Amino acid sequence: MEKLKKIVISIIVAAVCMTAFAGCGTNRKRGPLDVKKVSYLKYSDSDRQVDFYVITDDYKVLHYSIYPEEGKTYDYFEGEFPSEGKWNVAGYEIDELTWTSMVNVLTRVNFMELLDEFPAANVEDGYYYYIRVETSDDVHESGGYEAGYRKDPENTRFSKARQQIEFVLNQAT
Repeated sequence: MEKLKKIVISIIVAAVCMTAFAGCGTNRKRGPLDVKKVSYLKYSDSDRQVDFYVITDDYKVLHYSIYPEEGKTYDYFEGEFPSEGKWNVAGYEIDELTWTSMVNVLTRVNFMELLDEFPAANVEDGYYYYIRVETSDDVHESGGYEAGYRKDPENTRFSKARQQIEFVLNQAT
């Protein structure tokens, strides 16, 4: 009788565990992210130029050299730019392998889970780095002043994403 109780209890515990954990991980998509567009923004308070790049899944790269009007701020990710004549744009192309490598790195560093805004690093005259990734399911923006320059895991992940994007841009230009 005691052995039967143990078997019944074991079956019940197993059933409860299977039910409790059945949904775990179903929100996570396996495989590479379905990236549609990557935007990259780099600027310094001391520079008079902002570099804004848009890389799309059709292997096109647009590089906007922007000269912002003093005292004004723009949401470049949402398409806000200074008046005509305050920016130039150049177009380039990349190959499929370069695109795939970038998507794989963004997937591997789990970009969509990075901090929205990184705390400022203790650096003077540094750069602001922001990356926005748009997938078929979601949009995530991450970055900040000298984002990726500290040695903690979040900064390291951001740094790997930024370095890969800069590699892609160097391949295009």
